[in-house]
Amino acid sequence: MARFYIGYIEISAAMAGKLQSKHGITPDEVREACHRYIQAGWHHHELHGKRLLVVGETRAGRKLKVILQPVDVTDGTWRLRTALVATN
Repeated sequence: MARFYIGYIEISAAMAGKLQSKHGITPDEVREACHRYIQAGWHHHELHGKRLLVVGETRAGRKLKVILQPVDVTDGTWRLRTALVATN
């Protein structure tokens, strides 16, 4: 399995609000799950292009699926596109 460096995740105020109200997820949980990821791989979306699909767990054991857009992969900078609680 390839390892990805996730150093910094850009999360806009609008995205943070949407995650909290729609999915009950905080930006801190997203960052925890991405820094403690179980698996990650490139996902090619027809409309949105190349994105990283990350599955990880928070310290509290909550499993999340996160989609990150590359900003500067070498630098480890990503932009959050969405996140939801993993059901499996």
